[in-house]
Amino acid sequence: MTEPAGLAGLTSKKGWPKVDYDQTIWIPCPPSFGEHMTAQEWAGGFAGLWWDASGLKHGKRQVKGLEKTLLEEQQSIYRLLPCHTALLHLPDVTLAPLPVCLAVWQAVGDRDSQLRELVRADEPAAVEAPLVEQVTTERLGTGLRCLYYQRASEGAGLIGALSYAWRCDELDTDLRVFTACPDLGRLERAMPDIDALIRAITIMPVP
Repeated sequence: MTEPAGLAGLTSKKGWPKVDYDQTIWIPCPPSFGEHMTAQEWAGGFAGLWWDASGLKHGKRQVKGLEKTLLEEQQSIYRLLPCHTALLHLPDVTLAPLPVCLAVWQAVGDRDSQLRELVRADEPAAVEAPLVEQVTTERLGTGLRCLYYQRASEGAGLIGALSYAWRCDELDTDLRVFTACPDLGRLERAMPDIDALIRAITIMPVP
């Protein structure tokens, strides 16, 4: 996935997303790590927490398996996707983590046109017309939500893509929240939690 047209990689200088997420189903997935925590410590810590909370019988092999998956997801997200931060949806430790990405761009051009661009409302690869609708939250106001399906690059399956976008005029910021998944059942199961997540997002001024 490439950056939406017209943004040219311009990260917002004024706004940043704050998310009050449910810590029992979402794992924060930072773009980088510092002296306070290594990537290995992040992945290993959450893998252990999730397996312990699951109530399922497990050992080092299961924890190490999830740790490896989390590390691979973190590396893949920030290598391939145009986002600034992300969360991993994992309500059940036996499921594959589903990345939900957040990107904050400098607001450019006409609001309605740019929000449609951000949610891929006119995606040419969609197998049928994308389902685009307005979505309103108390914290973000009214934006757009778009769901569409496209052919997988390999095989005969479909990929479901879900995107949201809002503009915050006060902070000259456009927010995009998005995910995609080749397991349509997995995506459908996650949608209520993603809808709850977007209601917990606030765009805050950058200090």
